[in-house]
Amino acid sequence: MMMDHDCDPRAEVFQLRDEFLNMAACIAAKYGTGIVTERIVVKLLMEHLCERCIVEKLRLGFYSENDIDRVWRNLHDYAVMLLVERLKNELVASGMPVKILSEAEDPVGRYDVLLMVDRGGIRILNSESTICLEAKTGLNVSLIQTEKYMWNGITVILIRFATGDVIQLRANDWIILLKSALKDRVEKAKRIFDGNAIIVPGKDCRDCPSHNCKFNKNEFGKHKLTKPCNLAELFENFRTNAPTAIEMAVKAVLEELKVGNC
Repeated sequence: MMMDHDCDPRAEVFQLRDEFLNMAACIAAKYGTGIVTERIVVKLLMEHLCERCIVEKLRLGFYSENDIDRVWRNLHDYAVMLLVERLKNELVASGMPVKILSEAEDPVGRYDVLLMVDRGGIRILNSESTICLEAKTGLNVSLIQTEKYMWNGITVILIRFATGDVIQLRANDWIILLKSALKDRVEKAKRIFDGNAIIVPGKDCRDCPSHNCKFNKNEFGKHKLTKPCNLAELFENFRTNAPTAIEMAVKAVLEELKVGNC
C-alpha cells in the first residue's frame, strides 16, 4: 500500500521538484527556439554555477559537448545487457512479480535499468517499490544525475563495473539535502527567468559562449575528444570486476524488493 501523501516525508521534495520543473518549463518557453527544451534547461541549471553562462547558452542555443569515444558507450551498453540478463533469471527464480525497463525515460533523465514491483497498478514516479540501477563503466560517478533520480523518491543502485563497487542510495536518507538543494535551484531558476542572473567566474568560463564577458576562457572551435587513457586497462578492469559487480547488484535488488514488500 502506498504511503499517505500527507504523512510522506518526501512530500516536500516532490513539491519542490515540481516547482523546479515548472520553472524550467517557463524558462524553456521564454527562450523557445525549437532547440531549448525543459530537459536542456534542467541540465544547464544543474551543471552550471554561473547564471550568466546559462542565459547565454539558452539565448544562443549553445550546447557543445566533448566528443566521447564510443568505446565507453559500447562497453556501457554491454554491461547493462549482462546485468538485465542476470536480473531476469534471478527475479523469475525468486518468484517476485516485477517488470523491467531498460533505458527507461522520465522527465529528468534516462534510467539504465528500472525495476517496478507489480502490485496491480504500477506508478513509475513516487512509488516506494521503484528501483533505478545506474551502470558506470568508468571511474566517474555523477551525483547530479543521482540527485535527479532521487527527486522521485526512487532508490538508486550505483554499479561501477571498473572497480566492482555497488552502493545503494535511498531517497529517504537524502531528504534534508534534496530539499535544500531544490530550494536553491528554484531560486536560481527564478533569477534567470526574471533576468537577474548572477555572474560566477570559475570552471564555466572555459565553455561559455559569452565572448563579451571579461572572464570568458572558451576556445571556440577547439576539438575536444574524451577517451580512455589506457584501453587495455579499461577492458582488464571490466573483465576482472564486472562479474562481482553483477552479483552484488542482483543481491542489492533482491534486498530492496524485499524491503519494499515487507
